[in-house]
Amino acid sequence: MSELLKLVSSQYKHLPHRTDEDICGRIIDRGSCLANEPSSFQALYRATEGSVCLPVSVRVESSLPLETYRVDYVAVSCVVNPYGERGFEADSPGLYPDCLMPRPSAPEIEVLTHPTGKPLYFERNTEYQLNATDRQYGAVWITVNPDSHPLSEGSYPIRVSLYSLSDGSLLSEETLTLRVIAASAPELDIYYTNWFYVDCLCDAFGVEPYSEEFYAIFDEHIRNMTKHGQNTLLLPAFTPPLDTAVGDSRMNVQLVGVKRRGGDISFDFTKMSEFIRRARACGIKYFEHSHLYSQWGALHAPSIYDEEGVLIFGDDTEAAGEEYSSFIRAYLKAFTELARAEGIERRTIFHLSDEPESHHLENYRAARRAVEKELCGAPVCDAMSDPVFYLEGLVEEPICRAPSIESFEGVCPTKWMYYTGGYRESCCSDRQIPNTSALTRVLGVQLYRYEARGFLQWGYNYYYDRLSRGFGDPLSAANTYKLYSGLSYLCYPIRSRNGQHIATSIREKLMQEAMNDLRALKLLEERIGREQVMSLCESYLGRVTCKTIPEGETLRELREAVNSLLA
Repeated sequence: MSELLKLVSSQYKHLPHRTDEDICGRIIDRGSCLANEPSSFQALYRATEGSVCLPVSVRVESSLPLETYRVDYVAVSCVVNPYGERGFEADSPGLYPDCLMPRPSAPEIEVLTHPTGKPLYFERNTEYQLNATDRQYGAVWITVNPDSHPLSEGSYPIRVSLYSLSDGSLLSEETLTLRVIAASAPELDIYYTNWFYVDCLCDAFGVEPYSEEFYAIFDEHIRNMTKHGQNTLLLPAFTPPLDTAVGDSRMNVQLVGVKRRGGDISFDFTKMSEFIRRARACGIKYFEHSHLYSQWGALHAPSIYDEEGVLIFGDDTEAAGEEYSSFIRAYLKAFTELARAEGIERRTIFHLSDEPESHHLENYRAARRAVEKELCGAPVCDAMSDPVFYLEGLVEEPICRAPSIESFEGVCPTKWMYYTGGYRESCCSDRQIPNTSALTRVLGVQLYRYEARGFLQWGYNYYYDRLSRGFGDPLSAANTYKLYSGLSYLCYPIRSRNGQHIATSIREKLMQEAMNDLRALKLLEERIGREQVMSLCESYLGRVTCKTIPEGETLRELREAVNSLLA
């Protein structure tokens, strides 16, 4: 293995201060994947001794489709781990790898003449270029088969070459052999959603909700989202009543037009139809209707505006009062017709109130009764910690808070799983930037263990601080939300020369790996049964619970074992 170029798995996060000794146990030269799934690894590179800043080029060549990214570091000002939990790369502030800036896999190197007469080498049409030093490694992320196309069975060499752009010389070369297995993973059969915020996109790029400029950026985000496995999208029929203080308001992003003529109310679904159609064209399969009542207990109505922009319902509206109940029933009848016309009637779930607690039971019951008939059998799914709402028949599919999921075991067969992150209870799967890759990816095995119907996380692109105040660009302010870096977003807003507006992250890749692990485990279950699959998982991980944290390369080794059995 070269001293200048090392291939490591996607399960390794390289911090700038780490040395060859830290890397040596993580080097790989082979791997495997199913025929229709992506597979990622990394190339660590550095310059020859004595080079303070050497422009370099990393070239990745294979007969398989590839995408390559420069791994960028973000400044984490605070690692929120006061209880010393496992599953963190470090507990101190510093630079952590996360943002993935796109690069060509095989950049064209052009030679010009410098004014001094010396040859000048540079990568043509490459915006995010590479510089190396002899003091530390940089990293390139490589994803094979990024669009999940069906590949032919076989072993494929992937050659990674490191070139100096000082003199054009080849500095080092390494090869990884990827074995593509003939088996194909089944389609993801659970709901997978990270809440998408229209107002955050508008603030990040200075566009108006649902304008032509908005939709160009929206489409890009949703394509990236579905490419990485997400199949469910929050539908902001009304401005989602989330993370908003009583008496305050978020940007109005209501999709439904509400027309008032005297005492009559009618609804205009023009905006909603376009939103649904564009999302489906980008790969979304399911929709979650935004919450019909306020967060944390269904005490009030969400903020709802008429066509003139006048607030007609809000924090001063009693949730189960007759005025709002009459309105929301009329709306749901109209929405049902729209959903049927758009072909999503059986692909839509409803939220009533986010994170109700047991002392909100009566409010929640009144809210459910007010709309019972108009839901037409569509499931109600809400994030919660107490199974009493399911036991009372108020929610069909509770979305169980990860540390509380054991209390739903044996009680509710149709449960989801969710986490907000930053738990004191320790050891729950999480996706903060300083978390180990294993702590993020283990989610797939946990979803399999608990037979979850879905997974929800509350932030795909939430860039505000608490209660939707204080916008922060995550590239420069990773800790904007309550000091938890990366907790509220999986992607980065960027403005590249080629018109790109979104950069994915290591954590979004790891979440995709978690979902692909789940798909592979379900495929293996078809062949050897659930009991044997769980036995295999526990031979690597021990007893699997929501607090399981694998070490090192254990998850990759488990997937290799699963792939071998599928082969």
